[in-house]
Amino acid sequence: TDRRRILEGELGAEQKNLEQAKKELADQEGQVLPSERMATGGISGGKVQERVQPYKDKVTLHERNIEAIQKELSKLR
Repeated sequence: TDRRRILEGELGAEQKNLEQAKKELADQEGQVLPSERMATGGISGGKVQERVQPYKDKVTLHERNIEAIQKELSKLR
């Protein structure tokens, strides 16, 4: 049906978005900005976490969207 086709298209798009979000998160987690370095030479974990959190939130959002779409698809079968 049309609904199944639409949902499958949305699922594919969300899966691509999730892959991209995971890549962006990994890139961000792999960097330490100069503002996150402490005078003692260490790294301020709080600043890193604060900067990375929106990327983690984006991954979680796409994971939830995928789950919701899969649930809707399972109702159609």
